[in-house]
Amino acid sequence: MAIFASYSSDGFLPPQVLPYLAGLEPLTKAIVVVCDNDLMPGERERLESFATHVITGRHGEYDFGSYKRGWAWANENGLLVDADDLILCNDSCFGPVGSFKPMFDQMEARHLDFWGATDSHQFNYHLQSYWMVLSRNVFSSDAFKQFIEGIKEQENVQMVIQEYELGLTKKLIEAEFKAGALVENTIKGSHPEDPTTANISIYPLYTLEAGLPLVKAKALRIPHMNIDGQNRLLAWLKENAPEVFKVAVSDIDIARSEDADNVSFSLIMPTRNRAWCIKEAISSVVTQTHKSFELIIIDDGSTDNTKEVITQHFKENLAKGQIRYIHLPESVGVCNARNIGLAHARNPWIGYVDSDNTLRSYFLTTIANSVIKNPGSDAFYGQIINTSTGKVIGRRFERKPLMEGNYIDLGVFIHRKTLSDEFGGFDPSLKRMVDWDLIIRFTKNKDPIFLPRIFLDYSDEQCSDRISVKESFIGAKVAIHRKYAVKPTISTAIITYNHQNFLVEAIESALAQEGDFTHEILLSDDGSIDGSARIVNYYANKYPNIIRNISRSGNFGISDNYKHCFRQAAGNFVAILEGDDYWTDPRKNIKQAEFLSTHREAAMVFSKISLFDMKSNSHRLLKRQFGLKHLLSGKEFSENAHLNLIVNLSSTMYNRDTVRHSLPSSIYSPRISEITLAFYFDRIGKKIGFIDDVMSVYRLNPHSVWTGADRISQARQAIAIRENTLKIAKPTYRSIILRQLEEKLKQLTFLENEKISKIGAA
Repeated sequence: MAIFASYSSDGFLPPQVLPYLAGLEPLTKAIVVVCDNDLMPGERERLESFATHVITGRHGEYDFGSYKRGWAWANENGLLVDADDLILCNDSCFGPVGSFKPMFDQMEARHLDFWGATDSHQFNYHLQSYWMVLSRNVFSSDAFKQFIEGIKEQENVQMVIQEYELGLTKKLIEAEFKAGALVENTIKGSHPEDPTTANISIYPLYTLEAGLPLVKAKALRIPHMNIDGQNRLLAWLKENAPEVFKVAVSDIDIARSEDADNVSFSLIMPTRNRAWCIKEAISSVVTQTHKSFELIIIDDGSTDNTKEVITQHFKENLAKGQIRYIHLPESVGVCNARNIGLAHARNPWIGYVDSDNTLRSYFLTTIANSVIKNPGSDAFYGQIINTSTGKVIGRRFERKPLMEGNYIDLGVFIHRKTLSDEFGGFDPSLKRMVDWDLIIRFTKNKDPIFLPRIFLDYSDEQCSDRISVKESFIGAKVAIHRKYAVKPTISTAIITYNHQNFLVEAIESALAQEGDFTHEILLSDDGSIDGSARIVNYYANKYPNIIRNISRSGNFGISDNYKHCFRQAAGNFVAILEGDDYWTDPRKNIKQAEFLSTHREAAMVFSKISLFDMKSNSHRLLKRQFGLKHLLSGKEFSENAHLNLIVNLSSTMYNRDTVRHSLPSSIYSPRISEITLAFYFDRIGKKIGFIDDVMSVYRLNPHSVWTGADRISQARQAIAIRENTLKIAKPTYRSIILRQLEEKLKQLTFLENEKISKIGAA
């Protein structure tokens, strides 16, 4: 006998129910149908032509609750007394394809105690519960009785699977009953953690040809639940099981999948010197089960034998126009290469293939069926798997997390060509994460459809010409966040030369910064001859997702090192931290960034500092920084006896564009100075912000450029800085700066004479 579980949200029987029951009838003496819903008028009568008994009414315990109710009624009414087998099945399938009898003949020959249509090793070994057959010794056992009577409502379907689908097989095997499946899942993935192989039901053509006379309804209705393709499955049914086909296409949502063959793709593959791997990548395209596509290969000036590999191995595809090969005489970069591919694309749907990745054969088929299923959508994407680690990347679409970090791989992203017309192509100004940038723009107005299925195999085997190897991750992330104003983006530039005794404290204080901002730390060692370079390398390797080592070989001087850092900075804001100083406030950066965000008139902001005198091992504050306004101009600096209210650059933060693009070269001569910067910003009409908090420590290091210099050298530095400031400052301050310059010249003369006198006396 059979217990058949059914559910419909509207009270009408799904189209597959009556043909399924008609297929069961020759095998059974009784069928109990249990509907987890009330039926509309006339529907019960349709069932009663096949069913011994019909039970209706919402119980909410899913199929196992229906099995429980059917078993109880059959038991009470003596239907199990003479039964040889108990079939548990449900309306989740169309069928039978042909007859159920061959399946019974095959499985009875194996002398199993209980068996299923298919099995699964997901979580634990179990028979899938949409079709199970229990022999008399099983369904009359205490183990089965305890199980079936213990079924109750669960919180969700996942709990039903864990408790009952997995639980039934486990319970019966523990009772020493022998189990098996008609179609055993022996499919292997690219990695043991590959989830694509967990559910054999998503391979309907495979199971049909293995003798299973059932087709899961989900495989006909949901694109990602059928990697053979709904259109290809319908074509098979039309030829091999016309009655099942007729029932299936009576549902318009299923019938429309026949149009998936008409969905056409243009796939764009940029490449440069990838002869060693491109053959496998191209092969993964030309072996797609969906055939309506063109592959446009943009050879970005390769100097190896890439052209020969393509023309030798894919002659037929090139001749048919399925592959179009465009060779550029010189490299234009991956963004421009892809944009050239977009310009040549002939089809309405666009995809991208990297020459060192491989697509799975069902990728385009699944997308094509999804396009038909979702006619109003503009973009689709799926998942990729790292074949080395088994890590799967790709998740349900949410805009806010996408702006935080990319989880959509370009290799499994398909979009309408019209999106590139509307939003433009790839941004050549970005060095990395250009795919993230494109996806942010293309999903701005409409959410893409996520298909939870792996479409691409990716290896993390590093090759030196990969952008992900050559270009900084954190620098690219900061650039994207800056472009879309996701949150403040801050580049902390740590400038160091022979600071091995202090550098760790500086870096750690930068790493300790807190707040909702995107942070990159630039470490730039200026050819240190102590252990500073080793410290820089250690931290860059330990924290690759926040620290970039931008050091160059050689000693370029402090001003050139500053200029280098400003050029490399990707953030909206640039904070300075010299390698022998450190920050004491973990919210220093976010406070200063928020200040600059709300005071657009300010080019920079600084904070109070604590001076740490290494000789006396003591800290002190500067009186000149007490009582300052929150916005300052050259006037306030000119009124100070030192012309300097900032004192230490490690307390400062700047708008990136101001220091990266608009600082004249004279700012850096003879060396960059707080004084010169202040009067320059005043000159261009910008204010200087001040936060009245002590947030950093200026170490009076006896080996630094200023503190470590003797009084004569300090005087000469002060003169050179003021001479340069005189050229930069507004004429308003000329007389004040000249007066200070004269005083410094007098001081230098005095110090030099004093030195001569001491030498003479000696």
